[in-house]
Amino acid sequence: MKLDFFKMQAQGNDYIYFDFIDKPLPEIDLSKLAIKLSKRNFSIGSDGIVLILNSNTCDCKMRMFNADGSEGTMCGSALRCVCFFLSQQIGKSRITVETLAGNKTGLIKNEKKRLVTTNLGIPEFIKNEKIAINNHEGYLVSVGNPHYVTFMTSLSENIARYQGHIIDNPAYFPEGINVEFVKVINKNEIEIKVWERGSGATLACGTGACAASFCGIKKGFLSSEIKVHMPGGSVFVELKEDNIFLTGKVDYVFDGSVEI
Repeated sequence: MKLDFFKMQAQGNDYIYFDFIDKPLPEIDLSKLAIKLSKRNFSIGSDGIVLILNSNTCDCKMRMFNADGSEGTMCGSALRCVCFFLSQQIGKSRITVETLAGNKTGLIKNEKKRLVTTNLGIPEFIKNEKIAINNHEGYLVSVGNPHYVTFMTSLSENIARYQGHIIDNPAYFPEGINVEFVKVINKNEIEIKVWERGSGATLACGTGACAASFCGIKKGFLSSEIKVHMPGGSVFVELKEDNIFLTGKVDYVFDGSVEI
């Protein structure tokens, strides 16, 4: 069986997308498909796969599977890519997307620059107090998925690769955790390194940018509008009326078909 796909990325957070809005989803093991296709150097290579499906309540439904085959509840980068793709298909600038974390909205801010703003809803602290893990102190934040946010005075280039898996450990978090290592540049600017549960160290994470910004805002050392620098590029985060908004570019990489 051949499946058509297209690949998109947002600040280097890249996924393989399958459009099943107007056709039935084949009976295949989606977890195994994600594992197979996500392997870099041996397959297409990505941080995971995303399915765009028909929805009874929104313009579409999004399902995302990480590179290890686990299904994610939310992905800020993929959400922006799905919104841009669908806007091109149906000619709307405002897109609604059904996800496991609830219904989300996206707005195409600039079509030529492929700039998309998404409302990721109301973030919250899972626990308000700091949690110490392996010489790190961090906060647990939910942005539709769980994050461990730890603030540091400096960030080494590979800190996420070497330290992320230690925190994302079943002994601490049986269902896994996304990890953000954060350096505050000033009240309006931060730098983060990201470890995503199910995918490992990645170049960017949309919900991670939101989690880090929300945490800093609520703890009083960041303003309500933040520029977030990640290895793959920068995004803008705004906390407005308790909702958190994520703005950033998306890009098409290529399309093709794959035999499964």
